[in-house]
Amino acid sequence: MSTAQKLTNTYTALQTVNEGHQINQDDWMTLWCSTNWGALLQPAPLSISLLGAILILASSTADFSLIDDVPEGAPEYKWQYATRPESFKTCLEQMAGDGSKAFETAQAQMEIINNSTSDSVMPKLIKEIVGLIIDGSKEDIQSLFLSKINDLKDLSKKCLDAANTTDSAFANLVGLAQEMVLACTYVQGTTEQAIDRNKVHLAVLDQVKAEQAASIKQAKAQVAFAKKSYSKAESGFYTAVNDVPSGWTLVGMEVVGDLAKGLSSALNAAVSYGTMRSQGAQAGLNSYSNLTGQQGQTAVAPEPAPVAPTTSPNGVSSQPNAEALTDPGTVGVQSVLTLVMAMQSLLTGKDGKPDWDRIRKTSDSKDSQDGGLYIQAALESQKTELDPSAPFSQKLSPYIDDALVIIAAILKVAGSSASIEDNTLEPQVAPTEQLIMNLQGLSTSANLVLQQPGSAATGPATPAPADQAQAAEASGAAQLAVQSAEMKVTQTRANLEASRGMYEKYTDELTQQQQAITTTIGNITQTQLTDVTLAHMLPVLGTAVGSFTTLRAQFSQLVQFFDHVASLLNDVMDPSLTDWIHTLTSAEGEEKKVAGITLSKFMQNLIYTGMMTPLKVSMLANKVSGVYMSVSRQYIIPAQEQVGSMLLFPAGSTAEDKKALVVKLQKAQAALAESTKGTNNKISALVLNDQKDFNTTITARLNAIENALKAHIPAVTQPVPAHVKAITNAHAKDTARTRALQAGVNPMFTLQSAF
Repeated sequence: MSTAQKLTNTYTALQTVNEGHQINQDDWMTLWCSTNWGALLQPAPLSISLLGAILILASSTADFSLIDDVPEGAPEYKWQYATRPESFKTCLEQMAGDGSKAFETAQAQMEIINNSTSDSVMPKLIKEIVGLIIDGSKEDIQSLFLSKINDLKDLSKKCLDAANTTDSAFANLVGLAQEMVLACTYVQGTTEQAIDRNKVHLAVLDQVKAEQAASIKQAKAQVAFAKKSYSKAESGFYTAVNDVPSGWTLVGMEVVGDLAKGLSSALNAAVSYGTMRSQGAQAGLNSYSNLTGQQGQTAVAPEPAPVAPTTSPNGVSSQPNAEALTDPGTVGVQSVLTLVMAMQSLLTGKDGKPDWDRIRKTSDSKDSQDGGLYIQAALESQKTELDPSAPFSQKLSPYIDDALVIIAAILKVAGSSASIEDNTLEPQVAPTEQLIMNLQGLSTSANLVLQQPGSAATGPATPAPADQAQAAEASGAAQLAVQSAEMKVTQTRANLEASRGMYEKYTDELTQQQQAITTTIGNITQTQLTDVTLAHMLPVLGTAVGSFTTLRAQFSQLVQFFDHVASLLNDVMDPSLTDWIHTLTSAEGEEKKVAGITLSKFMQNLIYTGMMTPLKVSMLANKVSGVYMSVSRQYIIPAQEQVGSMLLFPAGSTAEDKKALVVKLQKAQAALAESTKGTNNKISALVLNDQKDFNTTITARLNAIENALKAHIPAVTQPVPAHVKAITNAHAKDTARTRALQAGVNPMFTLQSAF
């Protein structure tokens, strides 16, 4: 079998595992793991149980004022959420009512999202748009494309409005709960605490406003980043038309693929910010931490959600963070890796020896254009794109410097008499191989930050396997071409394995927390109802704040996801759609080519890539909303309906009346404990079943990759290379430590210490 045929078979096999629906599933599974959907289920029954517990405890106490019963010297402040703060019990009734409204709102709005994102609605529409891009006639594109995009906008807005409505309902509930806890803290506390109450009040109750401001600022940065990435992809294609040596077809193909991948990464960056927003909301921005229940403590301003320092061997955190998600180095590392691998082909691409004809220009024909100077210029251009203040750019910049030193040495030898000896470039081989490993590690970190697989979906601008194989053979870089493809598959394997491992840890953590919740509710419901004080109720109420906050964080994440889809369609794609349609349907789009790929095909690929983001979001939102609705119908709404009747009053003022009330409350306590235990067990079983399905799906995907490629790329049967595995292992460890830090500032996870 000829080398060309072997390569054709290899690329054909690669395309069978990189089809659009497969990469979308890889994307979705990575994102599904990061959202940790179990956290959406856990706090809802807990918060209802806690509210029921506090109502039972309050029933056995006398009412008091949250205004009049504070120590002297406390400054006045405006109540923002409680309608009648002069009565603690009335505030509790308001919380029960607001809770009912919030959970009913969530049920209704999640149904809207679930219906809108079902297979027959949003995904179907996106597939129609993609089909139109790929197979539609010029007339169909001109007449139908914009109309279908507008339909997608309407659906996205519908989902965004539903998510915002739910988020607002729980934001108000969180605000009321926090306001009550702070007021109760000062009723119980000292004058010294009371003097500082205004600072605490502002720090906590302005949390939503501060978070919204930060989200708006970051959203603007993400839109600007996505716009720039679209523009860069388009301008990058024009640059490649003029600069890529036309005889170096393989490199041209890789450059075009990297441009599309860079755009996909930029769009994934904005989706990944949803994880950050959720973490920030769940952690309460640290504004609530250690501000209640302790005497003489000074209020502090809100801070970002804590993130554990990285243990990654390259020193770059793979946790989603604002700096990395708008860092040009994050999306540019793959392009630099491609250039360095092309440089490696100059060193060893001709039967293991330097490709002198490609390194230097030997005639006036563009087909023999100087490959060495092209790489040098392209690397220098990449360096100008970096942001010196951003984490990936800081790491990538010295790698580019190293590459520039190597290519300068290659060009120096090529222009001297030493080029008659093939071994004169041997000193540059080992540094280049090490640089490739370093860049592979950094690329792995970038993919983890962006929550995406290493492989890109086969799209309109993906050359046919035979074309790729012929280009690889003609350039004398057949083995290096396979190495490049192998690395992308390796990163996909590594990310899927990391997702599976992290999800297992999340599930273990969730199961442990469910057990802790059962124990906590059991402890609460064993509290004697004859001598209940505010000191007994305050920890319960504080934990309710944490559970409401955690629940709201999940809805905030959905807001971010659909906000990104809306921004993508309205702010990024809209301004250029008319021009793109003109390019897609004009003769000009068929004239400009890089490695046989026309401008029209590349523009099609950009729109195709753009459509993958709303498709991924719709898949995730459909799963999240469906799971929530199932749990809500079975456990949340029925439990919430019972809570409103848990604040009881004695029938009269006699001792017998009070004893009768205690008996009723004790029965209510026992029923609440039993109900919570049953709900937690059922949710734990649901989580475990989903983990089993998740593991099965990922294992099936990994097996499919191995079976399709093992005859052509034997390395897929081996463990993921150590330098890549070290990155994903560190990511799993860093993620667990980050979650622990964020849980530590959420009172939901600290209640047991009060009992």
